[in-house]
Amino acid sequence: MKTAVLHNYHQPLQFHDLPVPSIGPLDVLIKVHACGVCGSDVHLVDEEFAPLSQLPVVPGHEVAGVIEEVGEQVTYLKSGDRVGLPLNQQTCGNCRYCVRGETVLCPEQRFTGINLNGGYAEYVKAPARDVTIIPDAISFEEVAPLFCAGITVFTPFKYVNFQVGQRVAVLGIGGLGHLALQFAHVLGAHTIAVSRDTEKLHLAKEKLGADEAIDSSTKDWVKQLQDMGGADVILATAHSSQLMSQSIAALAPEGTLVVLGVDKEPLIMPPLVDLINNRKRVMGSITGSIKDMREMLNVAATHTIRPLIETYPLEDAQLALDHVRAGKPRFRAVLTMT
Repeated sequence: MKTAVLHNYHQPLQFHDLPVPSIGPLDVLIKVHACGVCGSDVHLVDEEFAPLSQLPVVPGHEVAGVIEEVGEQVTYLKSGDRVGLPLNQQTCGNCRYCVRGETVLCPEQRFTGINLNGGYAEYVKAPARDVTIIPDAISFEEVAPLFCAGITVFTPFKYVNFQVGQRVAVLGIGGLGHLALQFAHVLGAHTIAVSRDTEKLHLAKEKLGADEAIDSSTKDWVKQLQDMGGADVILATAHSSQLMSQSIAALAPEGTLVVLGVDKEPLIMPPLVDLINNRKRVMGSITGSIKDMREMLNVAATHTIRPLIETYPLEDAQLALDHVRAGKPRFRAVLTMT
């Protein structure tokens, strides 16, 4: 099978013909049709996941395809099923997080495309319990980014005491943010797009469900949010600790800042009296469980939530990575195998 392999950090991918993986009794073999190229793949190449990552590895954790073969003990999936494989897999099943369904917090979990071979390949194997059926309404190319970007922005709504009609601001309208706006809109939020890119702000209001748009390059963007009454939830997808730190002041009483974007710089907290008197919260969030994944895909299928994508053949995997690093795609890059 054709594969793109990362052999060394900070070096280009190399292409190889490797044997199709053999599966165990509880595994499935997936013929990959599409695999998203995520910003986390760039972090992998840049050695930011070491020592968690293990090289050589086939990157790619937004996998969508068709089951080619099932293990002899797998009874609830069959050959021909359309399935997806996310970042998190091979959890222990016994820790206090796994037993309550919070498998993404399992300390023993392994990661697709980081320390397990991922979807920059024609085939990938995985434990059957870690894959999710894809609704027929969504194409492989469009569903692939939902297995990371989609679940990442959907899951926080389960943990912030969200209520219909609340103000949800999305800070940064990129690969995560353009999906966050769509989910917030269909879940019943009053949505506010916050970006320094005026073209993206226009798109947010025209096509992505934003009710309001705020230019974060202006000095008074926080005050604009405050004048609306503050945001009940801020989904911070921008890779800027500075903007995240500033946004805490824009939270309404009992509001929550959810940190989703990655930056090497620390958050700068406001005076503690602001947090205390207004019961503000700052939390992080990452992906979601299989149950969350199924719910997210059903919402996306029912409400026609789709990522805006650019497609590349597998042979152009390095070009796709380079484009993601440069921030060129509007908004997600996807490799296609067919």
